[in-house]
Amino acid sequence: MSTTIDCVELQLTLPERTLPQIEGVLWLLSPNGIQVEDALCLAGGDLDHGHSRVRLYVAPQHAEAAVQALRRQGELLGLAIDVSAREVEQQDWNRVWKQHYKPIDLGGRLRIEPAWDQGPEQPGVVRVAIDPGMAFGTGSHETTQLCAQALLQWSDDQKQNQVDLAPLRILDLGTGSAILAVLAVKLGVGHALGTEVDAAALGTARTNLTLNSVQDRVTLLHSGDPQVIAPETFPLVVANILASVLVPLCPLVVKAVQPSGTLVLSGILAREAHEVAQVYVAQGLQLHSIAEQGAWACLVLRAPA
Repeated sequence: MSTTIDCVELQLTLPERTLPQIEGVLWLLSPNGIQVEDALCLAGGDLDHGHSRVRLYVAPQHAEAAVQALRRQGELLGLAIDVSAREVEQQDWNRVWKQHYKPIDLGGRLRIEPAWDQGPEQPGVVRVAIDPGMAFGTGSHETTQLCAQALLQWSDDQKQNQVDLAPLRILDLGTGSAILAVLAVKLGVGHALGTEVDAAALGTARTNLTLNSVQDRVTLLHSGDPQVIAPETFPLVVANILASVLVPLCPLVVKAVQPSGTLVLSGILAREAHEVAQVYVAQGLQLHSIAEQGAWACLVLRAPA
């Protein structure tokens, strides 16, 4: 008799002191929650003192990509991360996912809606349809919402200054599902360029471009290196990645911002926000604002004229 796999439980054990270094990617992979055990809790009686066991749950089709993301993060931090996976047999994942993923309304100005639950047009509301697939960026995570709000504000500022968005081309580093690139062109930007290191995510992104009928206005590149776009610079650069990636990439990211341009950074835990900001300010940018939502932060920086 066949069984249906509801989700996959990923489990990793690591020194407790290293948990804050990888916590960001854990929450990005499992935004609905992670389970942490140590030697002092009942479930952690088998753990050595000073070690933590982390459990997170992902869709079956996301499991392999999630394991690779955790291992890449470990390599960046110099940590050997061993991840085990266990299938959880319950009910059809796609049905459960669709039951819980509902349209998201941001301030009555933006509606992020799943492909299977698209609403009617509403005056003054930008609608972005998303089929999450194997990519980060459903709109439900705080970092995505913070970046979307920053994009809305940037668009308002440009229009207030009588800047025509149509000739502009913006950059979305680590585009994931392409939700932010889609939003940018729906706000009036002529073209968006999205880069992504994950090939599976690019497949999802292409689906989303078609869903929103913007495939002729967004270009996707399979790369995690900001230099792939050099020497082109942009009036707006968005990077919703992780602080552990944004900090070492800082000089290259800054080079992509035009004089007087804007840089939006997220994927940053709130407690890391000022540290990341200092790194980018040291490269000549000016900190414009820090917005927080839950445990996460979004930085908006400006390049000098």
